[in-house]
Amino acid sequence: MNGVLSTGLLSLIGACSGAIAGSFLNVVIHRVPRLIDAHGGNVSGAQYAAGLSWPGSHCAKCDHPLRWYDNIPLLSYVLLRGRCRFCGERYGVRYLAVEVLAAVAFACCLVTLGLTAKAFLAALFLAGLVALTIIDIEEQLLPDIVLGPLFVLGIAFQFLPGGSIGAAALGAGAGYGALWLIREAYRLYAGVEGMGYGDVKFAGVLGVWLGGAALPAMFAVAFVTGLAVSVPLMLMGRIGRQVAIPFGPFLAFAGMLLFTLPGIGPAIEMLFAF
Repeated sequence: MNGVLSTGLLSLIGACSGAIAGSFLNVVIHRVPRLIDAHGGNVSGAQYAAGLSWPGSHCAKCDHPLRWYDNIPLLSYVLLRGRCRFCGERYGVRYLAVEVLAAVAFACCLVTLGLTAKAFLAALFLAGLVALTIIDIEEQLLPDIVLGPLFVLGIAFQFLPGGSIGAAALGAGAGYGALWLIREAYRLYAGVEGMGYGDVKFAGVLGVWLGGAALPAMFAVAFVTGLAVSVPLMLMGRIGRQVAIPFGPFLAFAGMLLFTLPGIGPAIEMLFAF
């Protein structure tokens, strides 16, 4: 009974914390690309801090400030049916999805790892992957302001029990180096860039969290899922052959899969070895 209670309490704490984190992630997803555009790509730390903290939450259409009870994660969206109280504009399902995903990620990490620093860092990593995925889908951008903190948090994670700073260093170098070589090889062959530099840095960040040994499986999953999504879309005429498809979401999916289920790495490598 105590175990069930403990699991339920950890789930509740994690879900509530994650929903709050998800609410902030929505701010990051919405504002960071606009800050980058507004400052020509050169945004200082102070400008990010100011832009993310002010103005307060408001409707993107009518600019009316949201009251505190209209800004409660998950609950306010459901009660307002995803609409602005003042002008009726729909917020879009993405806001709810981000809060739900963050809540699930935090709850799972706390149930699995307990109320520990490791659980907190792992939850932040998964939440960061959600933010990067949506930003890349919407803007084809993997901003340094998200990648940088994830890199630092990954180093901290590897200093905790069970981690390996050596594996993190190898993973960062190998992940960055491998995707950089692929990017440059394609550029020299085709005469155009087929992959953004943000993807290269993202691979290095994932290498810190996963370690070098997991990278072959990570790249295999990312490239195969990328093909599995893009080829049918091309065949159905949904996208043209020259349309750029963001690779970040597939890297994020592969990183999340290998991080949450590290035991499947060898099985994936064996599968692709045949």
